[in-house]
Amino acid sequence: MDAFGSSWAHLGGGGVRILLTAILAAATAAGPGHSRAVAGEATPLPPLRTDAEREAFLLEGEVVEDRAIPQGVTLPRRVTLRWGEHEHDAKIQTLDDYKTRFKTGSGLEIDFRDSWRNNVAAYRLDRLLGLGFVPVTVVREYKRQPAAWTWWVDDVLMSARERHERKVRPPHPLAWICQIQVVRLFDALIYNFDPTLENLQIDEDWQLWMIDPSRSFKVFEDLRSQKDLPARCERRLLAGLRGLDRPTLEKAMEGLLNEQQIDGLLARRDTIVRFYDDAIATRGEPAVVYELPPRVGVRPASRHYAE
Repeated sequence: MDAFGSSWAHLGGGGVRILLTAILAAATAAGPGHSRAVAGEATPLPPLRTDAEREAFLLEGEVVEDRAIPQGVTLPRRVTLRWGEHEHDAKIQTLDDYKTRFKTGSGLEIDFRDSWRNNVAAYRLDRLLGLGFVPVTVVREYKRQPAAWTWWVDDVLMSARERHERKVRPPHPLAWICQIQVVRLFDALIYNFDPTLENLQIDEDWQLWMIDPSRSFKVFEDLRSQKDLPARCERRLLAGLRGLDRPTLEKAMEGLLNEQQIDGLLARRDTIVRFYDDAIATRGEPAVVYELPPRVGVRPASRHYAE
């Protein structure tokens, strides 16, 4: 554990370790790809599915393999972790770059941010909104540097770019469009300056996962473009946006976002909520609001950082 803390920081260091050990022990005793002997027979270990189990694993797992990832300008690492009988991979990012002005190939970028902190902030915000589109991500040191450790997404079929280039049709087009609408809205909310299709992963269930939003959370109070907002909004997401408040955000984002970034986030939230309130008043709620099934294992937003 480091100074940036986790969602259980209020327990203190010893309490956190006890809790994490208990969570993983329970999952192992009940709890991919491994087996244990029960009455002389090998039975499969249940996978770690919940946010709490995966956070615990990422924070406490022993690194048994460490290698570079050939793609990505942030020089991420891929590690294999082992804790008890469980093994799984994680992605580590340590880059923490900020410039008030930065000249890119496409022009001058103001308030340039490319930071591991944004990956953790995106995960925590995703859960506060009750989504589950961002893989579990925690703060943990890597070679004495603070870093984001992200659960490696399993069973990836392709990226959204590969799907587009190969012209692969989703098996359930309406569900696909609804997920894309969530992604577009979330990117607008966090001011994702680099929303590339490579950073959208599609798993074998055709669930979308948003990864590597490291160039996000600018201080700007205006949306990058209101045209980025989809015409419809997922019901839980809209409720989560309405319920966001400064004290909860300040607690969840301690050590990750500064006051100006939180100001910008809340101002953009206000603009988004007004947009959908106006749409509901004009077109009616059934034409604007839809529902997606909850993601398995996602911790309820009301419990995640509200303690």
